[in-house]
Amino acid sequence: MRIGTMIVRVWVLLLASFASFLSHAEVGDSLQLDEAVHSSADHQRWYPLDASLARAPLHKLQQQLTGEAAAVDSLFGRAGTFVTRVPITNTRRQTWFVVPGANFIDTGIAYWQPDEGPPRMLAEFSQLSDDLTPRLMHTQVLPLWLQDQEAGQLWIVVQAKHFATPVPLTFYSQQAFYHHQFMVNSTTIGAIAIMLTLTLLSLAIYVRTRQSLALTYAGYVGLHALGWAAAAGAINGVTAHDGLNVTYAGMHLFPFAIACASLFACGLFNCTEQHPGLARVLRWLAITVTLLGTVMLWLPFQVTFYLSHVIALLWVPLSLWIGMTMLSNEDFRAKYYLIGNLFYSAALVYYLVSHSSLVSGLAYPELAVVMALAIDCVCILFSLSEWLKIKQNDFNRVFYESRIDPLTQVGNRLLLQERLSDLSDAYLIMFIDFDGMKAINDSMGHDAGDHFLSEASRLMHERIGHTGEIFRTGGDEFVWLVRGTTTDQLPEIRRHLEGTISNIETVLHANWPMSGISFGLATSEDSANASACLAIADRKMYQHKTAKQSRRNRGVNISATGSAQPREIRPETTQGR
Repeated sequence: MRIGTMIVRVWVLLLASFASFLSHAEVGDSLQLDEAVHSSADHQRWYPLDASLARAPLHKLQQQLTGEAAAVDSLFGRAGTFVTRVPITNTRRQTWFVVPGANFIDTGIAYWQPDEGPPRMLAEFSQLSDDLTPRLMHTQVLPLWLQDQEAGQLWIVVQAKHFATPVPLTFYSQQAFYHHQFMVNSTTIGAIAIMLTLTLLSLAIYVRTRQSLALTYAGYVGLHALGWAAAAGAINGVTAHDGLNVTYAGMHLFPFAIACASLFACGLFNCTEQHPGLARVLRWLAITVTLLGTVMLWLPFQVTFYLSHVIALLWVPLSLWIGMTMLSNEDFRAKYYLIGNLFYSAALVYYLVSHSSLVSGLAYPELAVVMALAIDCVCILFSLSEWLKIKQNDFNRVFYESRIDPLTQVGNRLLLQERLSDLSDAYLIMFIDFDGMKAINDSMGHDAGDHFLSEASRLMHERIGHTGEIFRTGGDEFVWLVRGTTTDQLPEIRRHLEGTISNIETVLHANWPMSGISFGLATSEDSANASACLAIADRKMYQHKTAKQSRRNRGVNISATGSAQPREIRPETTQGR
């Protein structure tokens, strides 16, 4: 926990440094455009305007402000229509780009009123008409072309359901704007592309594995990607039409993304089995924010905006606490989860602060979040991969244990059935039964009997492990399965197996004199399928056992095919049938 606390403190310091570094210097009421970047604060800059005048001509705006209506302290947290006028003096001939620092603008119109000459309309710059102005993610931009030493007033009208931040005006020279545009757009598009790619990857994982955790990860990443694509204005560029500003959709999608994040955390750390209390909290949180997100579709956007921020304030400390708690429990899936959430949480805090009156002039809050979110999604993908690796290891262990005999470490009946179902072409099956097991258990104990079976399995594996497989199908019953390349090889393989089993019998008989081996051998030529071939080998094994018992009474050995042989002649010298 001390490590986690130290990490959080470091991030707070970094966040403070980041905020200090990115804060713009602000200028007074009158702007002299003589540097690359100028920023004009929105403090008492904007005047409320009747909504019917949002697209009014300049002379009506001038009439509206003739009486010097009272300016608002800031547009932060407000809704409606507002107008501002900025006295400007230009020092050199060029095009300037004016960027209002607003996330949401339904209507935006700008006019230029020179001190000498007629006024002119500059541009409409809302999300619904950003094809008329240079494209800039997260906000709008309007060009302002001025002559050398030209002076006048810039009039700007903005209308929105909610102004999420103070709305300063930033003036960029051409070179500074293109640099700013490239940085903002490429970073945003790159981060969204990463998230969408990870979404598709996780959906592919879900299709292959049917693991619900991959689906909740896809929901978490995909909804964030779509939300930020909407908030950045990328979706409006494709589907924009009058009356529908998709930019607001990002706030509506956020609760559903957090619901997926809650379910993902619950599944990632196996909370249902290992942390039932936390599992209940995460499930109830997912249900609550899902219902809240549904209700928010019918609420005023200002309410939706603040509710989304309340959800963020709840999720940030909870996700950090989960990461630090799981890491302290040595659940190393949490290291990636915690790192990602540290980035995301720090960016969310920065974003929340920028959307408050605590600090003014914080730059690039949206970029901070979208970049941190992309890093978070990559880190959490690592957590998902660790979880899948654990699941794969568990599956392999269960698969192994369900198909491997624990005493002899050879395949069991289930694995034999799987192998038989895959057989084709040429193959041989030998059915083996160890004689004398009851005598070994009765005279030497069951531990000795287990040791005998283990030793017999080891010998069989050593002798045929490189050419075939061994399976234990019962207490002292085993099956050899050997694949051949062609049917012409089967007679030679048959002779080799008969000789091998005879040698194994000799080795075992030296340590366990009461032991013996009965076997039956069949090939793919003896039957139409593998199951029938196994049945033939089983029947021949019993014939061999019966013949051995009968001949033992008369002092004569018998071969696996049932033909009488002198005792001193070994099975490997027989020619089969």
